Amino acid sequence: MVLLFLTIGLSFSGYLLPWDQIAFWAITIGTNMGGYFPVINTPFNRILLAGLEVGQNTLLRFYVRARLPVPFIAAVFLAVHFWRIRKDGGISGPL
Repeated sequence: MVLLFLTIGLSFSGYLLPWDQIAFWAITIGTNMGGYFPVINTPFNRILLAGLEVGQNTLLRFYVRARLPVPFIAAVFLAVHFWRIRKDGGISGPL
């Protein structure tokens, strides 16, 4: 499940990098969806937006997140996933 959400996060952050009209509205809708958490809605939305509204700081935040920490975390989880496949005998077991 972690790999699924990391893949979705990488796809979403990469989708925003052209910074055109579609990316602007995608990030607006995505951050508004993040603001629906019951208790942490306002701080979570401010962290995602890096301010009060969508702007250049938002683009910078998503760019840094798409290029540094999320791919590294995904690589770690993929390495563990492949190690578990090898340790458990692969996918050639009985059906």
